Amino acid sequence: MNNYNILSTPLSLAAKDAECRRPESHCVNDHQKQKWTVSIHLDRAYEIRCVEPLLEPSNTTLIDIGESRARRFIVLDDGIPDCFIEQIKLYFSSNHVMAEYFTLRGGESCKNFATLQNLIDALNVFGLNRKIEPIIIFGGGAVLDLAAFAASIYRRGVPFIRVPTTLLSFVDAGIGIKNGINFGDTKNLIGSFTTPLAVFLDRTFLSSLSKQEMASGFGEILKIAVACDENILDALEANAAKFQAKHFSDEEIGRILFHSIDHMLTELCPNIYENNMNRALDLGHTFSQVFELNLGELILRHGEAVALDINLSAMISMHRGILSQNETHRIARITELLGLPMTVPNVAPQRIWDSVVERTHHRGGQQRIPIPERLGKCLFINDLTYEELVHALEKFAHKTWRD
Repeated sequence: MNNYNILSTPLSLAAKDAECRRPESHCVNDHQKQKWTVSIHLDRAYEIRCVEPLLEPSNTTLIDIGESRARRFIVLDDGIPDCFIEQIKLYFSSNHVMAEYFTLRGGESCKNFATLQNLIDALNVFGLNRKIEPIIIFGGGAVLDLAAFAASIYRRGVPFIRVPTTLLSFVDAGIGIKNGINFGDTKNLIGSFTTPLAVFLDRTFLSSLSKQEMASGFGEILKIAVACDENILDALEANAAKFQAKHFSDEEIGRILFHSIDHMLTELCPNIYENNMNRALDLGHTFSQVFELNLGELILRHGEAVALDINLSAMISMHRGILSQNETHRIARITELLGLPMTVPNVAPQRIWDSVVERTHHRGGQQRIPIPERLGKCLFINDLTYEELVHALEKFAHKTWRD
């Protein structure tokens, strides 16, 4: 059993109420103007724990958190196979928990106001008891994003537990504190930073993933490897066949997964609210939302779009004389080895540039585009031009790494 917690960060396990103190007020002038300073001390942390098998009825981990064990509101991703749905329902019935199940369609299409409202309506009908009945969310990244956002705004915040069921959510979307929905053609424009009570990991869920879902997860692991640790890139290359065969109980595969989580948390914890907007974990997230939300024929999952973005960023770095050609081509070859697409969707370069502009707003008025400096390390640029982007797209289309 592996335990990951972030107790050493400014965040702690049960979120305590903010302490709101009224310091001394003093008279400023004859009108006796008053001034109050409100100091809020948030002591929050949560545990990320690998619990296998999580759905064994005698293992009460899932229902031990919360003041009351009598009822639970359960959110389910419709991509979870029936065999796991049956296990989930058996788990709660065996433990005499009255469970209400709400199923959401997985994928980015669920992250909208209408679905959010439907979920909040269901919570209201259920009569969720605030603070004492945590919502339990089983699903991939999009379902975790939406349902956690609903929890963060329903009655100004109710507790929730995340159970990632896809490779991408296992190493990325499920373990942080960000959540939200899309708005227009912008991903996650509306959302919040909200800590879960806990995150429980079980690799058993990963055994049923489709080839495309697996590839999407590889995209986020590739991001961590290129941005943070070349050793993970080496391990991915050496163990690609095991990964694709879904040998998740294999010791080396487990090491890749948990080292990826280690690096994610190492990057996240000191900057959990993104006060420093130069973030290595933004590698793959500058151009990708255009690829992912593309309305054309080629529909990409999040991790697939991230992998394309990583390779385009590497191409920009190479043409600036920073990343070597050998390193750039190695990233591309490993991307293909993992079954990830290496063809940019048929979208106009201007739309991709619009994504750069949108990300610049998101990053406080500077581009802050992470590009690989070398394998395992990024640097940030603020001077990418439209012409440079078009040139990189043209070179990328030639697929010179196959020569």
